[in-house]
Parts: sequence; C-alpha cells; structure tokens
Amino acid sequence: MKRILRFWPFLVFVIACFVYYWRVFLKGDVPFPGDLMVGAYLPWLENKWGFPTGVPVKNPLISDIFSQFYMWKSLVAESWRHLQIPLWNPFSYSGYPLMANFHSGAFYPLGFLYLLLGDIKGWDFLVVLPSLATAITMYLYLRQIKVKKVGAVAGGIIYAYSGFAISWAQFVTAAHAMIWMPLIFIVLEKFFDSKKTHYLYYLPLIFFLLITSGHFQIMVYITVLTVIYFAWKWMEAKDYKLFLATIVPGLLTLGLAAFQMLPTLELTKYGLRSVENYIAGYNYGLLPIKYLTTLIAPDYFGNPATGNFFGVFNYHEAIFYTGVLTVFCFVLSLFLYKSNKYVRFFLFATIIAFLFGFDTPLGKAVYTFNVPGLSTSAAGRIAVIFSMSLAVLSGIVLSNLEKISFNKILFTIGIIGLAYSTIYYLARFTDGILLSPNNPGMLLAQRRAVTLRNLILPGAFVGLYSLIFLLAKKWKVLTGLLIVVICLEMFRFGWKYIPFVPERIVYPDTPVISFLKEKAEAEVFRIDRERAEIMPPATWMQYRFMSPSGYDPMAIKDYASAYQEKINGNFSGQVGRYSELERYDSKALGDFNVKYLLVIKRDKVGKLGGDNINYSINQKEWKKVFESSATAILENIYYQPRARYLGEAGGGITITSYTPNTIKLSYLDGANKTLLLADTWYPGWKAFVNNKEVEIEKCEGIFRCIKLTDKVGEVVFDYQPASFWLGLKISIVSALLTLVALFRTRSHQAD
Repeated sequence: MKRILRFWPFLVFVIACFVYYWRVFLKGDVPFPGDLMVGAYLPWLENKWGFPTGVPVKNPLISDIFSQFYMWKSLVAESWRHLQIPLWNPFSYSGYPLMANFHSGAFYPLGFLYLLLGDIKGWDFLVVLPSLATAITMYLYLRQIKVKKVGAVAGGIIYAYSGFAISWAQFVTAAHAMIWMPLIFIVLEKFFDSKKTHYLYYLPLIFFLLITSGHFQIMVYITVLTVIYFAWKWMEAKDYKLFLATIVPGLLTLGLAAFQMLPTLELTKYGLRSVENYIAGYNYGLLPIKYLTTLIAPDYFGNPATGNFFGVFNYHEAIFYTGVLTVFCFVLSLFLYKSNKYVRFFLFATIIAFLFGFDTPLGKAVYTFNVPGLSTSAAGRIAVIFSMSLAVLSGIVLSNLEKISFNKILFTIGIIGLAYSTIYYLARFTDGILLSPNNPGMLLAQRRAVTLRNLILPGAFVGLYSLIFLLAKKWKVLTGLLIVVICLEMFRFGWKYIPFVPERIVYPDTPVISFLKEKAEAEVFRIDRERAEIMPPATWMQYRFMSPSGYDPMAIKDYASAYQEKINGNFSGQVGRYSELERYDSKALGDFNVKYLLVIKRDKVGKLGGDNINYSINQKEWKKVFESSATAILENIYYQPRARYLGEAGGGITITSYTPNTIKLSYLDGANKTLLLADTWYPGWKAFVNNKEVEIEKCEGIFRCIKLTDKVGEVVFDYQPASFWLGLKISIVSALLTLVALFRTRSHQAD
C-alpha cells in the first residue's frame, strides 16, 4: 500500500483528466465544435440531428477547429494509411502544401496513434492526452527543482488546465507543444546539476517533438525561454566548458528539424503570411491594460459560449487567466524572492510575458520591428509562458507556505481583496472599462449586468482561497484542498467554454453530400459554394471534395492573387488567407475545373427553404441537378476538365490516377500541344512524359503546363519537393549522430 501511495500524484492527474473529460469517457461525446458546424451551416442545418428544435450552438468563435485542424489530422492519417508521405493537399486552393504548413504536424509521433485509432477516437486522444501529459511533465519539473509533492501536483493541475491550455485544447497543436516545455527544463536542470553532457543530447529529441507538434509561434516562445533559462543557469555556473558543450546538441537540434523547417521556410517564401497583416486591425492582439481584470474574472467582458462576449479580438486569443489561486501565489511569491532563485526567474518570466502580451511599448516592438516567427501572429499566445510561469510560482509557494508569515498572508489577502473591489467598482460605477467595438448591439446596461454577474463566482473563489490560506497555517492538510478548489474553478471555466458533441454530428453525411460523393467516385472535379451560410471553408476537405476556394494562413500568394483576379474580377491586389467567391462567373470557375456550385434556396423574404436562388447567379449558365429543402446543387455548363489542351476544347486526355502526391494521365493526339493541368503550380512538382522528365511551366497565372512532343503517351506529375528531401537527409544524419552521441556520452560518463 505504501508503494502505491508513493504514486498518488499520478492518480490525482488521472482522476482529474477523467472528471474533466467525463463526457468523452462515459457518454462517448467528442470534444469538437460540431454543434457550430451543423447548427449554423447548410446542408447540415436542414436536419435537426436528434435535437427537438435543431442543434444548439455553444461557442461561435472556434470554427477553425472544424475548418482546419481536424481535417489536417485526418488528411495526414489517410496519407500514412496509404503509405504516402503527407506532402500535398489537393482539396483546397486547387492544391497546396500540407506538411509544409507546419500546423498539420505530419510527422508528430503521437499523431501516429491517430492513424491507428481513426478520426473520431484519434481526435479524442489528441484532445484529451495533453491535459494528462502536461500535468505530469510539469509535476516532474517541479519535483526536479525540489518542490514538495502537494505543490508540484497543484502546479501540474494549474498548467494543464490553465485558461490557455483549456481554450486551445481542441486546436490540438498548442496543447501538445505545452507537453514538452517542462521536459526541456528538466534536461537543463539535470545537465547543470550533474555537469554530464549526455543530458544535452536529449534536447534534440524533445525539440523534435515540440516542432512536429505543429504550433510555430508556441515553438518560438518556448525556444526563446529555453535560451534564456540556459543563459540564467550558465551565469550561475560560470563554466565555459558547459557553454561549449551545448554547441553540438544545438546544431543537432537544428538538423533534426530540417525536414520540417526547410519546406516551411520555402512555403513562407511563396506564401502570403508575411504580407497579410490582418491582425493589425486588432492591434496585433495586444491586450488593453483593462484586461488585467480577467486574471480574476475571465468573463469580465462576457463569454462567446453565452453569446454576450464584448471583449477585444477573439476570446481564446486573449486568455491569460490561470485561476484566482495563481494571483494569490504571484503576490505571495514576492516574499520568497530573495530565498528562492526559481521564484526570481519565473517572476521575471511572468512580468515579461505580460509586457509582450499587453499593449505596452515592449509588446508593440515585436510588430514594429517585424520580429520573425512572432510578428505575423497574435500577441496573446505568449500566455503559454505566462501560464507556465504562474504554475511554477504557485507550486513553489504552496511548497513553502510555512515560510510565509501569517501577516504576509493577511497582507496578500488584503491586496487581492482590494484588486477585486477595484474591478467590481469599475464595472459598477464607471462606463469606460465596458466600452468595446465588439458586439455593438449590447447596450451599456446589458454589459454592466453581464460583468457584475460574472464577478460573483470569482468573488466566491477569492473568499474561499483566502479562508484556506488562513487556516492552512494551522492545519497544513488544508493545503491539499487548494488542489480540489483549483480543479473546480478551472473545470467550470472549461466546461462553460468548450463544446462536447455526440459523434453523429461530427461531419455527418446529408443527401447533398452523398450526391457529390457519388459523382466524385467516377470523375475528378471541383466544387465551390455560394458565399453564405453553406459549407464554410474548408469543410469540404473532410468529405474529400476539391475546390479552388480555401482558408489557410499559409496560403500561396500567387494563387490567392490569381483567384481574386480570375474568379472574382478583383484587381485591387489585396489578398488574404480566405479565398472565397465574390461573383459567380461560370466560365472562370469552369477554367478552375469547378463543375458544381452549392447554393441556398430562399423564399421571398430571404428565409431558408424557398425556391429562390441568389440573383447574382445566372441560372442560364448553371443547371440544377440536385436539391433538398434549402440547398441546391448547380452544374456548370462551362465546366472544363482538370487536364486539357491549352486553348482547345474537347478531350483526348484521361486522368488514370489521382492521389495527393501523384497524378497520372494518358493522352491522344498531343504532338506539339501544351497540356494544362488545372492544379496549383508550386516548386517541387515534377512531370514525366513517357518516363522522360520535362519542364513544368506556370500558365494562366497559376496552373501547371507542359509541352508535348509525342502523339500519344502517359504523363506523370509527381510531388518531390527538394526542400523536404534535403531536409530529410539532414534530419536522418542528425538523428543518427544524436543517438550515437547520447549513448556514447552516457556510457562514458556512467563509468
């Protein structure tokens, strides 16, 4: 029994994970915003899916999960199942890189379990695992720096269920990146404590997991914090040999990541992210100082799940909330500043993270000077560092509570009480703090009512934590009660914000979708959709439909420009991550291989379910081939085949095989003609005519063309990006050198 009790912290983490995700384990629900997809968009909206009045939508601000992340994981798994490297995505933007967009996490080792489990259970695994894994890795780090078990467990819970971790859980990439940060610091601690260099050779392997998990900005933040942490530890040791010992592991870390980073850098060169500046309109996600109120009351400015959010930007891009307990611990840690070096470091990290995430001169500097890796994304994501730092501080404080006098605890309670009273006063008696351009339909009185209501529970937690801290000085066992309370606080927050849905509404089929699936089995074509509440970008990917439209922050700039000019007739030069229809030019869409257009049927007053179709769609150029109660499928009379002779109508070319990385065609009567494949031109594609490589030219602004000399033959288009294969060679060599160095140094230093 004593041996079992030694592992009680891990039992706590397992129980916490089970309780938080009880709907997954006991009801079979899926942590996925399927309610938003089927409850707000056609063709799914035509069905009530077992709900009396239709599917209720919980959170309208997390559509990226079903528009990108779920489908990326599904596409990656499907490629691996077919023994193909997931390099190319043919389903959006007339084709664009998949692995190179970084967020797909094509080589993430834990993602291979998704491959085995399938889409639904694999998704459950990817969402649930980080809550358990981050708690464990943080616990192990805190134990490494001599934090007592109770404090380490509390720190693990805070880190795993912080506002940032919970609100980003269903985006999977950021949550998985969080797993590996504590392990990096454990390795550095062991290295500086033992002076054994073999520990450093674990870093390339851990960074491999961090990089392949798929969140570029979080990777950059963690890398920067790692460098600062190392510099801090080295300044303590002041041993140049320790610094020199990091050079080879550092180079191996870069080499091991080359297969992912080189294609990503190539896509960055051709992509629009460096020129798209959409976040400038949201002040780069830099939070106003008034958002300090959300450290105690996360819903001070409402919550999208209750439909009353009036804060800035996007809720999950502005969440620094880590629980009321951490606010107490931050103040209490000031009293340990002189006696604990880790308190000093993580106090500094907390403050710096705040300065970078909020609207301060330091935060603005990132965007003023276009800092690579950071200036193209929202500032609030540095909350990952803020959350970890407060988790560490909380663990240390709870581990050293006996060293903090009763008067200092009273002082802290007074400070937190004053802070709470101030934010209550601001909401109750002032107007300026409640003003925001978001949700302009909410009256000031409504905003005030929302804020005051959302201050009740935080006030109760302030009182409860105050009481526990006071009593814990006499009854130390009450310190453990803080773990229970922090779970209650953070679980309530998560359950309110994050949707869990029945499996039946995760990309379900409808008659409209079934019709298109049947057609797609016999022919290669693209679809598009009316720019309205129907099949939003890029949900068609999950059904393996192809489209010239798309949504991705790493979209190819030339393609986005061509789409706007040729399809939308927009020559302004302004492009963005969304490529969506602004006009319904059947000939232009036909050139992009669009055969079917999904449109909405409305009645005379614009409600769903009538017989009227958008007046800007010329129905003489489109033939209705299928319809349901509120959706119609129109066939394009100017449809052009995917592969055709440039400047000619008619056939002669047959697609014999079409997979993401390889397309095979046979042709007749092709001598001295130009074959056009209406797929996106991108470096790395190679073409072979009758087994001889030929040059691929860019034609009509974006498509692939090749010159034919033989009258008949076979053409093979094969995606072989040099950036990937070069990177893979570097990575394989780096991996072998890392393993050799690890085992040799470990064996040598063990002697």
